[in-house]
Amino acid sequence: MGFDDLTFELIDDFNLIPKYLFEQIEGRSWSVERLCKFAPTLLVNDASRVWKLVNGEQETKGVLWAVIDILSEKLNVIIFSVDEEYQSNGSLKNTRDFLRQFIKDFNKIDGELKLKEKINWITARPGRIFNEIGGSRLKTIIVEA
Repeated sequence: MGFDDLTFELIDDFNLIPKYLFEQIEGRSWSVERLCKFAPTLLVNDASRVWKLVNGEQETKGVLWAVIDILSEKLNVIIFSVDEEYQSNGSLKNTRDFLRQFIKDFNKIDGELKLKEKINWITARPGRIFNEIGGSRLKTIIVEA
């Protein structure tokens, strides 16, 4: 049983996600309670996409939240969290590949906005695993004052 056994399902409600998947995110600057409270406001935006990752028994084992940034023409991953039993070196690569396919499908839609293939990830742990999938730090840095 590995990450490849999970399926991405588009949803529109954070309350369908077990809270521990949010709680295990290291370095987050928000509370799980606040996220769930304001989820309807956050997800009413057509630029937001949330997927739950389910196993063969339809148990939710992960969550992926990405937002389309129309200015940079990129997809920004806000949250990616998966149950410990499915965390592996392939989980990030497979998720990146899933999102690249989403971008290809999105770009097929007749419209003015076309997304670039590169994906921005918000993370407190930008180490080795991102390097393994060809990730690099951007020149822009978030500064808290």
